[in-house]
Amino acid sequence: MSPRTKPRKRVLMLMLPLLWVAGCSTVSQPLPPISVKPAAVPALPREARQPVTPSECLPTCSAGVTAERESWLNMLTPPAPQDAPASAPMTR
Repeated sequence: MSPRTKPRKRVLMLMLPLLWVAGCSTVSQPLPPISVKPAAVPALPREARQPVTPSECLPTCSAGVTAERESWLNMLTPPAPQDAPASAPMTR
């Protein structure tokens, strides 16, 4: 190292803590609150809207269809036959 770089390093090493302390000691001014408009949701075009529910469709229609489907599934998969337990004695 050259003798000229040593004093520069010392000055830089002494300035760094001073800059940290100076940065922490200043009081920052609070920023004014920013006013933001709420998001505007545009209305759907007429083509994208669902049609009005007919009067013959009741909320219970969905429950009825679900129950009917469950009964169909039960008919497709009958319960397994109950066999004798594996630990039962075998007879001939």
